[in-house]
Amino acid sequence: MRTIAAALVLSFAALAHAQVTKLQYPPLTLTGSSLSSKVTYDPGTQVYRYEYTVTAAGANKASISEFTIDLAGIVSRPQLDPSLPNNIQREETVVGTFQPATTVPVGITVPNTGWYGSMSVKGEVTFGGLYPATRVAPGTSVGGFVLQSKQPPGPRTATLMPSVEVWDRLPDPPEGVEYEPATSDTYAITLSTIGPIDPSDANLYSGGGQQPAEVNKFLRYAQPLDNRVKVAAGITSYTVIVYYGQTIIPSTFSATLNGVDITAQFHQVPASAEAVTITIGPGTTKLHLSVDGTKSSGGKATDSDTLTFLPQ
Repeated sequence: MRTIAAALVLSFAALAHAQVTKLQYPPLTLTGSSLSSKVTYDPGTQVYRYEYTVTAAGANKASISEFTIDLAGIVSRPQLDPSLPNNIQREETVVGTFQPATTVPVGITVPNTGWYGSMSVKGEVTFGGLYPATRVAPGTSVGGFVLQSKQPPGPRTATLMPSVEVWDRLPDPPEGVEYEPATSDTYAITLSTIGPIDPSDANLYSGGGQQPAEVNKFLRYAQPLDNRVKVAAGITSYTVIVYYGQTIIPSTFSATLNGVDITAQFHQVPASAEAVTITIGPGTTKLHLSVDGTKSSGGKATDSDTLTFLPQ
């Protein structure tokens, strides 16, 4: 009898499950939204400042409620640095409790009291809107999200998340009806941005060409990682992340874009790095960088690189 009863229970459960009606939640599309970054460096404090602006596309079906930036690193460090400004309340009471010790240490600043900042157990920083009115509505932008770090810039992964206000306003479904998808993650979009990294020889590109190898390190790149870069049709800009050697002679630095002098766009500080956005034309674009530096022998040499951007 117990076997028959159990079978009946399973049969009724299966029937009930089969009779569930699925309704589609309204879409929370964020396609076309963007996250821009601006990087500056203070030689006095040796601190990099990363400022972000979120722009929500006008055609979005939802506001942007929050965004995350990956800050995973490879070197263990204390996660709180008193020299870096922090206007958020960190949750941990013991350093490293809530985030890996290899996370890149940062100071986190939010634009106003309507936003919060936090660090996750994955080593991601999250900026989120506390109220519907402070989130990034379709067709608007919000800036002033700041990370400060003693680590130099490199490519990072960011994720924009939609607000579920539209879903929250829906009435509760009747019995036997379920909304799908089950999570708003379906509509999250992943972007490339600039943020602090743990640089190493393995993930910096020398630009190629010069000998000996130490001369090739006067100019190196975290982005791009090749001297020939394919760019998608319609792309009008590209952010080059250049690393300057410790012994470069700043006054000798020069930069040209398709033969036009753009040296003024760069800030060549020895043993530092910067992110510079250049214009990409409809045809082949060539960025030429050159700088002199002092070799370990005391002699002078020139590191000269040409980065070519090819439209697809």
